[in-house]
Order: sequence, then C-alpha cells, then structure tokens
Amino acid sequence: MRRPNDVGGLPGGPIGARGHEPEPWEFLLTALVATVGPAKAHINCVDEFRRAREDLEPGFYNALSYFELWTEGFINLMEEKGVLTRIEVERRAAEIKDRLRTTS
Repeated sequence: MRRPNDVGGLPGGPIGARGHEPEPWEFLLTALVATVGPAKAHINCVDEFRRAREDLEPGFYNALSYFELWTEGFINLMEEKGVLTRIEVERRAAEIKDRLRTTS
C-alpha cells in the first residue's frame, strides 16, 4: 500500500508554498509533542510520529492541514502507548474551550 508521502514515480504538481503566521494552538502542539512525547510516551523517534500521521485514511489525510495531521497522529500515538484516550483528549479540549468562551 502506498502511503500519502510515497510519491515516487507519480507526476508532480505545483507546490503551493503558502506562508502563514502560526496559530497559538500550533505553537502549543509543537511544545506538547516535544515534551510529552519523549517524556511520557517514549515517542522519541521521528519515524514513529510520521508513521502515526501517514496511517490516517487517505481521504482524511488529504483533508487536514499540517498541524491538524500532527494533532491526529499525536492523539493516535498517545492511545497506542496507553497514555491518553481520544475521549480524554476531546473532553479536556471541550472543557478548555468552554472556559475560554466564558472568560472572553
């Protein structure tokens, strides 16, 4: 099975280099992956993290932004390692979202 980034031999298309200012949650995710991964879940291999992202269904993979792929891959690895479940992550994210709504 060909993975999303396995494009060897396929025709290339235009590369859309679009710069943007990172969103605050993207900075937070980067810090989370860098600290929680190696410290708590033993995700100390870039290949393992990449595999978690590329294991996503192709339609899903192609519909997400770069950092959304990071988020999905990170959650999947947390589940695989028994650190957190997707339900725990979603519940905590909802709590934070509600708190931010009431304070703004």
